[in-house]
Amino acid sequence: MSIATPPSPWRSRAAIPGLIAAEAISVIGGRMSFLAIPWLVLVTTGSPVKVGVVAGAETLAYVLSGVLAAPLQDRFGSRATSLVSDAGSAVVMGLIAVTGQFGFGVLIVLSSLAGVLRAQADRSKNNLLKPLMDAAGTDFSRVSAAREGVLRTSGLIGASVGGVAIAAFGAIGAIWVDAASFLVGAALVAFFVPDSAVKEGQPPKPAPAEPYLIALQGGFTYFTREPLLRAVTGMLFFTNLFNQASSVVFVPMWVLTVLDSPVALGSVSAAYAIGMIVGSVVFATLAPYLPRYSALVFGYFVGGAPRFLVFALTDNLTVIVIVTFLSGMVMCSVNPTIGAVIYQRVPGPMLARAGGIIMAVAMAGIPLGGVLAGVVVERLGFVNGVLLASLLYFAVTLTPVIRHRVWRELNDAGARGPTADPAAALPRGYGLAATALGPRVTLRYADGQWTLQASSGLRRLAPRRALRAKTAAHALAQLESPAVHEAVGELARREHDGAGHEAARLRAELARMESTMSQISVGLRGSHLP
Repeated sequence: MSIATPPSPWRSRAAIPGLIAAEAISVIGGRMSFLAIPWLVLVTTGSPVKVGVVAGAETLAYVLSGVLAAPLQDRFGSRATSLVSDAGSAVVMGLIAVTGQFGFGVLIVLSSLAGVLRAQADRSKNNLLKPLMDAAGTDFSRVSAAREGVLRTSGLIGASVGGVAIAAFGAIGAIWVDAASFLVGAALVAFFVPDSAVKEGQPPKPAPAEPYLIALQGGFTYFTREPLLRAVTGMLFFTNLFNQASSVVFVPMWVLTVLDSPVALGSVSAAYAIGMIVGSVVFATLAPYLPRYSALVFGYFVGGAPRFLVFALTDNLTVIVIVTFLSGMVMCSVNPTIGAVIYQRVPGPMLARAGGIIMAVAMAGIPLGGVLAGVVVERLGFVNGVLLASLLYFAVTLTPVIRHRVWRELNDAGARGPTADPAAALPRGYGLAATALGPRVTLRYADGQWTLQASSGLRRLAPRRALRAKTAAHALAQLESPAVHEAVGELARREHDGAGHEAARLRAELARMESTMSQISVGLRGSHLP
């Protein structure tokens, strides 16, 4: 019997970037097929209805398999599921390229199978990230934010590359490129991501097989008993609903009625995506030092309803683009915060099942968003519909404030600051962010008074309070810093000199007052003489 060896240190450090790179390749390929398969249906059948049927079949299979196949993923393991699903997706994409143009029924079956495999590939990669972050001792919020930025960028690249690939190779050629992307993703996972079951050179121990229905029921039971998970899942449902309403109804309607320019439509969409990417870079640096609850509430308040409301208040494209960009920057705190909490809150054996339920509920808001927004605009008109959506979105974002006892558990989900190899150099942003937003105890001297204050990030731990000069001097004396000792000595000399000058001034003032009183007494005695 052979004994597996643990991964090398280099491979362990490269595991998280390698996994995220595999996800990025998968997103690029998915966006390409998102354009190529509907285009193939359209050019072969000429029916927009059939385009919708194929897209709906893939989406429905994606959502349902994320829930129903989760117990099987637990049984086979996330890494094995990812490899098999990516390889299977490549085969299915190849079959679509070869046979999809010959029969609509075959295309529906293959698209549904592609949705099933893609859901398993996405969920398994998502679940692989947790043990890798645990092994690396890194911060969940920071990795989630960086991952969000990479995947957003990949989505933009995939849409662009997909259009170019269709123009250059046709729909079938673009689908072949998508098939190749799945093979690249599988290769990245196989090379960079070690088998999580291998530990300290011991052979992996197979987990006991749990009956499928019992495992499925266990996932639902766990989910229903976690108030915070239910709360964030409900919020994701509404976030996706309103985002879809904006993307497919509000923004196109505003562009059509105000500017009638496809360029403006692309500008608004790109502004939000670029804002999310830029915000993810910033949030990835600051995430370990920000209180999660405050970051999420701020993101929803500033990046939620105002992004809708501006369409009812102005016809200026520049204003729309700026507000949309800033909303994207601020909203970048939402998904990484929720993702980090899910990673830390949900135990490993439940991650696939709970994650599948969360994904299914969250994605349910996407088809509803476009339909409801269309009905509202048709019945109330564009401006009234946008105002109603803004009001409803603002009401939804009040939920974390109203139910703050549940939502404040975001701060108690076991967050930890970043750790690193002591021999490795930390990025420059660590020190700056820690100084600005980490725990701070401030000893301050101003106007002849020493004060002490403690805070952590934006939260004040203790109010500012006065200290005796002797206490402050004793605390500073503990520091092994000649510059500090010299500064304190200079301060003491200044106070001593100032006290001497003040004493001399008071003595002079007292002498002047005594002289004045003496003159007044002499005058009074002279006034009583006959």
